[in-house]
Amino acid sequence: MSRDSIKCECFICNNQFTMGPHVYDLRHIDRYNIHVCRVCYDGNWDGWAPDYEKRLIKHLEDQGLPIPERNPKGFLPRE
Repeated sequence: MSRDSIKCECFICNNQFTMGPHVYDLRHIDRYNIHVCRVCYDGNWDGWAPDYEKRLIKHLEDQGLPIPERNPKGFLPRE
């Protein structure tokens, strides 16, 4: 890990990942104001799994962010 890198936690799986120059192990999702790892992001390509909804909605409410409309599959959209 370089001196300029930091450790960040994935909002979904709670694992720690490195962020820094040329290291992008997490993706920031503006709509939710969260960071998620590639595995969680890719694994929820069709919307956030119902297991994560309660936590996501609480986070949005705590942040004062709007709860997005559900997608055609009935899930909260990933982006």
